[in-house]
Amino acid sequence: MMALTIPTRFKFRSPNPQHRNLDTQLEVITVRTTRNPYFSTPRRRLHTQSRSTRTVVTGACSEGGGAPGAAPQRSAPSDIGSLRGSLSDSADGYVAMFVRMLGLDNDPLDREQAVVALWKYSLGGKQYVDAIMQFHGSINLAVNLLQSDSSSTCEAASGLLRMISSVNVYRELVAESGAIEAITALLSRSSLTSDVNEQSVCTLWNLSVDEKLREQIANSDLLLPLLIKLLEDEDIRVKEAAGGVLANLALSRFNHKVMVEAGVIPKLAKLLKSDAEGSKVTRTVARNALLELAKDEYHRILIMEEGLLVVPLVGAAAYKSFRPALHSWPSLPDGTEIEQSSKKPSRFGASELLLGLNIQDKDASLEEARMNAIVGRTQQQFLARIGAIEVENEKKNPSVSSLDNHFTILPWVDGVARLVLILGLEDESAIARAAESIADASISDYMRISFKEAGAVKHLVRLLYHPSDAVRSAVIHALERLSVRLFLHDSLNSFIKIIVVLHYTFRVFLIDRIRHEIGLYIP
Repeated sequence: MMALTIPTRFKFRSPNPQHRNLDTQLEVITVRTTRNPYFSTPRRRLHTQSRSTRTVVTGACSEGGGAPGAAPQRSAPSDIGSLRGSLSDSADGYVAMFVRMLGLDNDPLDREQAVVALWKYSLGGKQYVDAIMQFHGSINLAVNLLQSDSSSTCEAASGLLRMISSVNVYRELVAESGAIEAITALLSRSSLTSDVNEQSVCTLWNLSVDEKLREQIANSDLLLPLLIKLLEDEDIRVKEAAGGVLANLALSRFNHKVMVEAGVIPKLAKLLKSDAEGSKVTRTVARNALLELAKDEYHRILIMEEGLLVVPLVGAAAYKSFRPALHSWPSLPDGTEIEQSSKKPSRFGASELLLGLNIQDKDASLEEARMNAIVGRTQQQFLARIGAIEVENEKKNPSVSSLDNHFTILPWVDGVARLVLILGLEDESAIARAAESIADASISDYMRISFKEAGAVKHLVRLLYHPSDAVRSAVIHALERLSVRLFLHDSLNSFIKIIVVLHYTFRVFLIDRIRHEIGLYIP
């Protein structure tokens, strides 16, 4: 037997001057000295006088050594900041003591208190994580605690692993310790608290930043379906984390097939469409995942079948050339004029501005596709008038000089209207990309009718005489795809084909005539 004598009262000074000095009462109990397979120093039981310090932060991550695509960090409450400051001032000896208390031969309550304290300590950032990682075996002990029946222990252990995996140099060590398998087993339990789910999935979010670990996560027969199921969790933080993992997995093309077969596209599409007023992070990760999957033509078709459309980003500056007809009598998107019921103009133009608000009136005989076209055109033109289109994308990527390979995903009502709006701009590259997108999206009669009602045909016919060869080529491709089947009546379908044929016939004839007359080569 060996007695340990430790003062029962310590004063810790917080490094943050805004926090008051805290007096923490530590009760030291004399226990028998034992040896465990991890450490050879005496074990001690530590009890804090106040249980309020067990309040923890459910979100934290990449700080000083993190990577893009990792879980976002959340701010810590004041009590956690106070405890963190106290531990940082009490030297590394207390960190070593808490790590020793994680030993397998210790009491479960001691292990729980130790992992909670280490988790809170790690929330300070990379230097605090480094202080923990200097003791070998700490990761393995934390992974072992994921098997605990205590929710608070599992939450603290997964939270500690989340913080450790947020640092690039430790990410592979966490995976090698069996964290992915342990988290898979943890998430497979029938009942888990939202806090445990969040910390566990956020650990996977950090690990999925590493390309080598993405394949391991995606090829798990249990883990991938669990992540997809968590997209429907009631806790918004769990949704964000699950979507973040799937977005990172989609960055690797070799994961696309297994993800699509697991049914990820309908879940992500539902999240993107139905979460208009929900979490911004949720929409972002869902959109990023679908954009990666849309790089495959077959997967892009599956995405469009879910009511979404891939739309090119052309830059906010391109929309400055948009000139709405402010003083003309409104017409339907396809060019059909609306009959004026009264020739007397309103005093302030309200009759023109508010036209369409009663399109669902019982006397109105508009088809659903035409009504959707009116709604989409109104929304997109309003955004263009106030300069709000693509402004957010440029704020996120101010250093990106070219948007040639950048896209976004919109619900098809807004996507169709956005593409038609781009056809009316002056930027040649934007017009060509919009025409190609229309061609790619014309996969069904429903989509072809939607583009017709939105007014795409009249713009495409006008652009047949555009001076740019790239624009004309893209426009002809779009018209050909729109006329694959008789999506309108035969006369309009034939009219489109006749215009295309006459345009090229006349061009070839004119070029041959000039070449014959002046003997010059004209490409």
